[in-house]
Parts: sequence; structure tokens; C-alpha cells
Amino acid sequence: MGSILTGMIVGQAKKGVMVELGSSEILLPRTKYGAAADRIEEAMYGDALTVEVVADQSGPSGIGLTRVGIERSLRQPRSIDGRLERSGSGFRLVPSDGSDPFAVVVLDQADPDALVGTNLAWHVGAPHRDQRFAFLES
Repeated sequence: MGSILTGMIVGQAKKGVMVELGSSEILLPRTKYGAAADRIEEAMYGDALTVEVVADQSGPSGIGLTRVGIERSLRQPRSIDGRLERSGSGFRLVPSDGSDPFAVVVLDQADPDALVGTNLAWHVGAPHRDQRFAFLES
């Protein structure tokens, strides 16, 4: 519980979208889309989607998915130019302006390792549960 993972959209359901995380498929209900609702509604099979795993006593497995916390963190993202680096099993962003590097969760990228080492423009949100979320500027 509490893990932030990027999965793949594998289907539509009446109440939301099915997201594949490893060998499991879990429903992300429309009520948990948050500010990403328009983007998720337009998503297609195979699109990457970052979700938070939460407890859900109403589901058969006792777990559920949400994006609400992630979207709250990103309501007013700050634009930061920087280089993405590997840091243990996660990532860190090294700002181009010389500021201290910080750990980030890269959103909606099925293979963030492909972005490691290049300077890019990132939207970075406020911390949420000691995590900072980053996504590429469009």
C-alpha cells in the first residue's frame, strides 16, 4: 500500500479503466481520476499511467488505485530544467541552475530509464507523502 507505480491501461470498464501492474489488473475508478480525468478518458490501450496503490475494502483483493493524491501534488507544478539520474531503485532530478538534486517519481513514463542523462524541462509538483512527482513539459 502507498506505492507509486506506472502501469499500462489495458481496458475500459463501466466504472473506470483497467490498469495492468505487473501480473495484476486493477480498476482505477473514475471517481479517483482527479485533475487527470480528461487525459485518462482520452487514453488508449497500452498508454502508461502512474497510480498510487491504496487500501480498498470494497474490492475483492482489498487493494485499489487512486490518482487523487498525485494530482493534488501537481496542481501548481513548478517548471525546472534538469537532468534525470538513477538513484538506487528510483530517480533524482539534478536542476540545471545548480540547486540541490532531489528524488522524484517520474509520472506516466513506461520506461523512464530512456530519459536518464539528458537535460529536459520538467513540471515538478509539491511533495505528497514525502514524494515529489515530475512529468515532462508538453
